[in-house]
Amino acid sequence: MRLHVIVALLLTAGLAVPALAAPERYDYRVIHPTYGDIGTYSNTVERRGEDTEVHSELRIAIRMLGIVIYRQEATRTERWHGQKLVWFDGVTVTNGERLPVHGEAKGGAFVVTTPSGSVRAPAEVHPSNPWSPMVLKTDFMMSTRTGAVQPVHVSGGELEPVKLPGVTLRLHQYEVVSDKHQFVWLDDRGTPIAFRTVEKGTPVDFVLTRREQLASGDR
Repeated sequence: MRLHVIVALLLTAGLAVPALAAPERYDYRVIHPTYGDIGTYSNTVERRGEDTEVHSELRIAIRMLGIVIYRQEATRTERWHGQKLVWFDGVTVTNGERLPVHGEAKGGAFVVTTPSGSVRAPAEVHPSNPWSPMVLKTDFMMSTRTGAVQPVHVSGGELEPVKLPGVTLRLHQYEVVSDKHQFVWLDDRGTPIAFRTVEKGTPVDFVLTRREQLASGDR
């Protein structure tokens, strides 16, 4: 009885431990217009109160006559407090070449460090991983692959018919323009159903194949 009274008092006073939501995992196919399915991408999102951690994995391999002519793999972690990015750590390996990127909020800025050195980005910079509609609410974007920071213009949000493999859906379309050109398509709940990045004039699509709720502690 005494324990129940203590818990009730904590809840009334607003001192309860923040609820830990079960992690959610979003899996995507990576589709190239010439080579078809070339790999997978995933975001695992863990929320606790105002804090969110996002773990991303990328696995791409392009083959010609059975021989891999291009390979890229990456693991990345983002930490957010509310709508502010406070920490980033990622490594991308392209054809054997490793490129680490680290960033953290410091002194009213977001400091991004790569093998080329460190730059102070605006505190409101967001990464180029569109795991949430909130990520699109920014004027500056950091490449999760290179760490480069660019001014960005985001427009749209209207419902548009979007043709995806085997189906056409009405989704909220956003256009993201910086040194690169991207599109992001969200459903009415804000789930990223697909996104597209244009690489040297070639559109590469990421299309959601599965969304699942994981047991706490799983990734």
